[in-house]
Order: sequence, then C-alpha cells, then structure tokens
Amino acid sequence: MITVNPKTQAWSILFTFSLCFFVVSAATFSSLGVVIPFMVNDLQWDWATAGMGFTLLALACGLSGYLPSITIKKLGVEGTLFIGLAQMVIGFILLYYTQTPAMYFGGCVLIGAGYSFVGPVPGTYIITHFFIKRATAFGFYYTMGGIGGVAGPLIVWLANDGFGNWRVHWLITLVMIVTSVVLMLFSIKLTDTEKLKVPPKQDNEQASTRVYETRELWTFKQAIRTPQFWLICAGYMSVLFVGTTVNSFSVAHLTQIGISFVFASTLLSTEALCNAISRIVGGFIAEYFDPKAMLQTALFLLGVGMLALSFGSSPLVLFLYAFAIGFGFGLTFLSSTVLLIRYFGSTPYIQLFGAMNFTATVAASAPYICGYMRDVTGSFVSSFLLIGAIPMVVLVAVIFMKPPKLNNVTDAAGKSAAADDNSLHIVKEGHS
Repeated sequence: MITVNPKTQAWSILFTFSLCFFVVSAATFSSLGVVIPFMVNDLQWDWATAGMGFTLLALACGLSGYLPSITIKKLGVEGTLFIGLAQMVIGFILLYYTQTPAMYFGGCVLIGAGYSFVGPVPGTYIITHFFIKRATAFGFYYTMGGIGGVAGPLIVWLANDGFGNWRVHWLITLVMIVTSVVLMLFSIKLTDTEKLKVPPKQDNEQASTRVYETRELWTFKQAIRTPQFWLICAGYMSVLFVGTTVNSFSVAHLTQIGISFVFASTLLSTEALCNAISRIVGGFIAEYFDPKAMLQTALFLLGVGMLALSFGSSPLVLFLYAFAIGFGFGLTFLSSTVLLIRYFGSTPYIQLFGAMNFTATVAASAPYICGYMRDVTGSFVSSFLLIGAIPMVVLVAVIFMKPPKLNNVTDAAGKSAAADDNSLHIVKEGHS
C-alpha cells in the first residue's frame, strides 16, 4: 500500500468524498426537476406522474438513509460505496431508456437509494474520523454538494440544447458517478483504515466557549429519547420538504406564470449557488457561534423564500426567493448536522444521522402533493404556501429548544445497553 502522511490522507478523503457529493447532488435532486418538463412534453405524462417520480426519489433516499450505518459496520465503507454505485448505475440506465412510468419510477428509486449509500451518510461519517474541526470540514463537504446543485441544471441544458436529447443527461451523470466513486475507493486505499474501526475522539478543547458541546457520553437510544433530537429532525425534514418542492416544480411554476425557461432555470441555479455559499460560510461560523441560531435563521429564510416564490413575478422578488431558499436550505442542512454532534457527541453520530434521514422520509410526499394540487387547482401557489408553512412552525419550537442533559434521560437498559449502542468501540488514538 502507498504510504502517505496523515494530513494528506485527511485531505484526500475530504476532496474525493466531496467530489462525489457534488456529482450525486447534480445528478439527482437538482437536475430531475429541470428535466421533468422535457419528460412531460416528450412522453405525454401528467404532472402527478412526474411528481411521483421525484417523490419516490426522495422516499427511497429517506427510507434507505439508515441502511449505510448498518453496511458500514458489516461491510465497511468500501462495501457500502460498491452497493451505492451498483444502484446508481442501474438507475441511470433505466432513466436513460425510460418510456413508461414504471421504468421512470424504478430508476428514481434506485438513484435515491444510491444517494444514501455514496452521499452524506458515509461522507460525513468518514470526515468525523479524520478531522477535529468538523464544522469547517462539513462546511466544505456540503458546499461541494451545493455547487453540484448549480451544475445539475447546466448538465440538463448541455444534454438538451447541446446534444438535442434530455436522455443524454443520464449518460453524462452515469460517467460522472462511476468516476467519482472510483476516486473515493482509491482515496480509502491511501488511508489508515484502522481509524475507521473506532469512533472519532470527542474533542472538547477546540470548541469556543460560546458554542455548547456536550461533554457527556451519549448512546443512540438515549439521544432518540430527547425532544431535542426530534426537533433537529423536524428542522431537517422541513428543509427537505422545501428543497424537493423547489427542485421539482419551481421551474414549471415560473414558466407557467410567464417567466422564461432560461430565467427560471437561472434562478434555480442561483438558489443552488447561494446554497453552496451558505454552507462554506456556515461551516466557519459554526466553529464559533451556536448552530441553533443558524438553524433559526435558516428556517425563517425558508418560509420567506416560499412566500416569494408563490407570489413573485418581478426579478427583484424572484431573486429574493432564490437567495432566501438557497441560504435557508444550506444553513438548515449544515446546522442540523452540526447540532447532532454538538448535542450528542460523535460516538452515536452515524446512527443518529441515519435515523434523521429516515424520519425525514415524510418529506418525500411533497412533490406528489404539489403535483396533485397543481392538477386539481391549475396552479402551484396553494401547495407552495402549504410547504412554506412547515419551517415556520418548526421555527417556533426551535426558539425554545435548549441543549439536552444526559441526567434527564432515563436509560432502562443500563450500562450494558450503552455498551451495545456504542458498538463502534472507543477511540484510543488522535486524529488529523
């Protein structure tokens, strides 16, 4: 095996896994909403059918969100990535050859599940093992995903305008995902894999005194018994409600009210760019300021953004929509992840993150609800207002949220259950 120093190991892991998150973000949620209008026109589908595909994509992503935490324990990170790659390859091939709703739905399910196996679950898990300043590393990782959101619509434009066929989009993304996963596997070969056999060391010294970080050893079962965990899940769920809605139908809504397709797609890319910027900025901020305040700000922006999208027609209001949704999306995504580590420590993180993704599966209903309401009412406005109300409700609850205390949680199973939950063992070595 090639020997590289620990710092190079850490950065190779961060760059390759971030690159893959860029690719899966571009290939799935951010581009499907742009390619859907072409599919509807070409295949003569209704909007409910088109929305169901996006719903299944999000549903598969959410329901499979906990599975990588199991396969990582059983098969390791490499085995998990191979499973995800196989799902992605088959899914993209089905989408390229799509002629019927069944093929479309099958492809969406497979790339949704593949997203979980090659995306944030293994990505954030492996980053916690190689970086002490995790908020900054997470910020970079999520920023690359956000930039992927900018690239997604551009790939659709390239396929449809450059090659004359929206199907080419799926071939381009197929090549990209294979390349990125191979690079991740290569970077793992360069690392000290012993680090992945134990959970990351809890670092309390580096945190600012202004930022709460637990010094208690939480278990998975103890954490999920706290209202704070479920509030964090609610915040994460609300951003997925908004994100899947905007990605699937914002372009269709704007073109329906007379906005050009180019400008509508540009707004979606602008939203994704703001999303990317917010993540890298938020990563630095979260090292020194309470991520709860970041979550509150983000939820408010999501509500404002959906309101602007619902009623906006002028460029100024529409750019407000793109700014608010972009920054709200990125900051909610990042702050929810950082709050899990700040409140419950890094030992149960992978299980908590997987559980959070699983519980957020309910947000997968958003595209189908919006598509159905569009078919019934002839407009997306009422469904957009409904979705926009969700983060505002969660915001009210988060305002009163305080850090959890372990002595307030009753663990009926005692110390033996704690040992079982922390099945990734105890860290005995430092980190890069």
